[in-house]
Amino acid sequence: MRVKVNRRYVEVFEGAKVKHALLRYFVVKDLDREKIASVEVFDAWGHLIDHDAPLTENQKIKFKEKKI
Repeated sequence: MRVKVNRRYVEVFEGAKVKHALLRYFVVKDLDREKIASVEVFDAWGHLIDHDAPLTENQKIKFKEKKI
């Protein structure tokens, strides 16, 4: 299934969670995967969602680094 992460579509498996889409995005963009745990994720309406939240086809999520 396709999920949009920060304006870029990534392919993940059916039943994937937010953390799986983040991992795929970080691998494709060649980013440091250790930083996945330090990001906050938001849905298309700006609501904070958990890394274990389930995803649906064509769902849009955005992430940014957590504020300290």
